Amino acid sequence: MKKLLFFILITTFVFVSGVFADTSVNRIAIATDIVDREPAGVSETFSANVGKIYCFTEIVTDKYPTKVVHIWLYDNNIIAEVPLQVNSNKWRTYSSKRILPNWEGEWKVEVYAEDGKLIGSKSFTVK
Repeated sequence: MKKLLFFILITTFVFVSGVFADTSVNRIAIATDIVDREPAGVSETFSANVGKIYCFTEIVTDKYPTKVVHIWLYDNNIIAEVPLQVNSNKWRTYSSKRILPNWEGEWKVEVYAEDGKLIGSKSFTVK
């Protein structure tokens, strides 16, 4: 009887833990560089001749390893989808996008968890 009760408790705990597992963005920044795994040149407005822009995210999760996806949008059109691995409960990662001088306008990076849930986003302007 004790073994059965123990089994039921463990099974319930595992099930409940899985149901409430959560992945979220703790920090997000758009930057001109990544230095020592941190964003540098953080801004919300960039020159059209910036060349390359980075989206830095610090992910917090109850479930790892897992993945997140950075979706780069320019004028509400998907320009790039970048899957990124998350290997611990607090993980810093980034993706980058080359910016052509004529790509002036509104940009956004959306961050999606492995289950498809939108967990963060950051808008910025290139002008």
